[in-house]
This record gives sequence, structure tokens and C-alpha cells, in this order.
Amino acid sequence: MKYQHVIWDWNGTLLDDAVATVKAVNSMLHNRKLGSITLKEYREHITYPVIQLYQDAGFDLINESYEDICEEYARYYQENASEISLHKDAVSALAWFRDNGIRQHIVSASEYGVLVEQVSLYGIIGYFDTIYGQRNKRGDSKEHLAMNLMADLSADPEKMLFIGDTVHDYEIARNIGARCLLVSNGHCSTARLENTGSPVFPCLGALLQAIKREE
Repeated sequence: MKYQHVIWDWNGTLLDDAVATVKAVNSMLHNRKLGSITLKEYREHITYPVIQLYQDAGFDLINESYEDICEEYARYYQENASEISLHKDAVSALAWFRDNGIRQHIVSASEYGVLVEQVSLYGIIGYFDTIYGQRNKRGDSKEHLAMNLMADLSADPEKMLFIGDTVHDYEIARNIGARCLLVSNGHCSTARLENTGSPVFPCLGALLQAIKREE
């Protein structure tokens, strides 16, 4: 096995929460009479840091506290918890990497406490050696977390695989020197992902089959 470590993104990659996210954003848009956004439109515009998405949507970030906006989003997101589940191939992918002796890690833009709570809720926390999340709910870039993980592991980037669902995931993988594989059933459109030049798969099952063929 050529990989020693897998870095997983969480939201959209292992966790199927794009619909819940869009519903939360639409509740916030409705409160401000800013219209609505479809899942397709969201997947064309999602970016990190997330503050840019709010700016583009017309939020008044001069007269509103961004921290309050993020707390509002978190409340609506939680209200849509019934729309959230693991992607159907998530557990089988995690189990395969574990059974092949590959250490697994999460690096997420989610706030650490929320992240650990979700991972625990779905019964998969035992698959991960480390979980890195943000200190707040701002949805900022997580690149520094990936850098910290690499330093803590003293890992060879050529032995690292980064699996994500956004352009930001690709950018982080490139910057830390890891190989990147992307899935297109999360938060970002297929076309945007393909523009990175990274391999893109419709789901984790297809991604895992491709990895198995490499062995």
C-alpha cells in the first residue's frame, strides 16, 4: 500500500449534508428578504472562507456581526439534522483503509466541538487517529489545520492522500504536497472540481474502486 495516511474532509465528503446546508442558508436569506438559492446554485458558488458566500448573497456585513450570522446558520443547520446522514459508501471506505493499515484523519472547517459530536453520533470516531476542527463557527480556511497535522505526523507528503469534495480541498492537498481525490456528490459541482485537474468520482464507492485497482 503506497499510502500511510488519509486525510478526510468531513462535510460533503463523508457527511451528506449539502441539502441541510442549503436549507439553512435559505432560511437566512428569507429573514433578510434576499431571495433563495437552489442546491445547484449553491454548488456553483460555495467557497472558503465562507464569508465570501454571504457577501455575494447580499448580507450586510457592515451592520451585522459575522459571528452572529455564523451562529444563526448553525441553529438552522441543526434544525435540518433530519436531512443529514453519512454518504452510503462512507463506512465501507473507512473500513477498507483501516483494514489495510492506513491511518485516517479528519481536517474540517467545522467547529471542533460540533465536528466531534457529529462524528461520534454516526458511530465512526474509532476509525480516526486525529480530528482537526476550527476553534469557531466562521467557516474559515482549514489549510492551517492541515499544515499542523502534517507537522504533528512528520509525514512524507508522497504517502498522504487527501479526499474531499471542494476546490478548497484540492488547494489544500496541493499546498501540503498530498495526492488529492475528489467526490462530486457533496458541496461543489462536478465541473468546478474537474477544472482542478484532480481525479473526480461520483461517490466514495467509485473512488474506492479506483484505489483498489491501483494496488
